Amino acid sequence: MDAKQFRFYCQAGNLGMIREALADLSAANREEYLRGVLQLPLRSDVLEYLGSEVTRLPVDLGTAILVELLYSEEAAARNLAIELFPAFGHSSLRVLQSHVCDMDPDVRLFVVQAMQRLPYKDEVVRTLAKQLAVEREENVLVAIVEALGDMGAGPAEAEAIRKAMEAYGHPYVRFVGERALLRLGWPAAGRERA
Repeated sequence: MDAKQFRFYCQAGNLGMIREALADLSAANREEYLRGVLQLPLRSDVLEYLGSEVTRLPVDLGTAILVELLYSEEAAARNLAIELFPAFGHSSLRVLQSHVCDMDPDVRLFVVQAMQRLPYKDEVVRTLAKQLAVEREENVLVAIVEALGDMGAGPAEAEAIRKAMEAYGHPYVRFVGERALLRLGWPAAGRERA
């Protein structure tokens, strides 16, 4: 089956034919076929199955596809990528760290969301705190602050949150920052520690 036929079966939602096509392909060809369809609007069951096939690829091929999906116009494809990064273990952390400063603020936001799912809390917290110091896009800044609050960061990260609140000066950033600091057990700027 050629890539055009595969695309047709993916769009039609024919899981039997999709499985049959992928079973006969090498990893490189599977990667090519998957890359060619994951950006399309697909039924959720098809997307889920194709995602499981992505996780069976070698790490470099699989994570490259997931990074591409972070740029997708399809929200379901972006969400799939965010969910699948943990399947590639520590390699996912390195890949996501290399995209935390991406030129596209939406991609930076998705990277933050994906990093929160990884089990490498200390490394994720350090990466996000470092990005917090340079981030200027409000939505990404807020996502980082919330992530640090949710992940249970330490005093250095609490200080980074305080500095971001002061540097940005937006009421919503201040609100989210104070809430994160409370979850961390650290006082907001100008308050005594409880």
